Amino acid sequence: MAREKGWEMKRKFAIAIPALILATSFLATPAIADTKPLAPSEANDARAIYKLAQDKFASDLKDYEEKRRAINKSFKEAIDKALSDARSLNVNTQSQMQKRQNMNMRNNLVIEATAIRDTAIELLGLPPIAPTPPAKAAKSEKSKKPKP
Repeated sequence: MAREKGWEMKRKFAIAIPALILATSFLATPAIADTKPLAPSEANDARAIYKLAQDKFASDLKDYEEKRRAINKSFKEAIDKALSDARSLNVNTQSQMQKRQNMNMRNNLVIEATAIRDTAIELLGLPPIAPTPPAKAAKSEKSKKPKP
């Protein structure tokens, strides 16, 4: 049993440390565009700002997805390891008590890996928010006077 607990601790740290490092290294700030109508000279500036915000959003989203994939990959590795360990300990000559202990150990490892993954994703934060496109420039009003 002491040997199993040592493996559990190593497995916890093997999952938790990379997941927490990935999760805490990401900070997303959403870019929000102004929604008031713009003058024609300001429209080009607003489009340029929106383009920069859109580029930043795309790179932030890519980083977020990469970190989330890394967390899920380490989770999958932990689950696969728990299942393979349980299979390797399963022998036909085991007593019913030993089979239950192995099954409980596997279930506990899966629960721990799930909790670690959920915590890491929570620390990662919400995904970045897409910027709002700038408002269109106001159209000049046409005169309603009849033409001569």
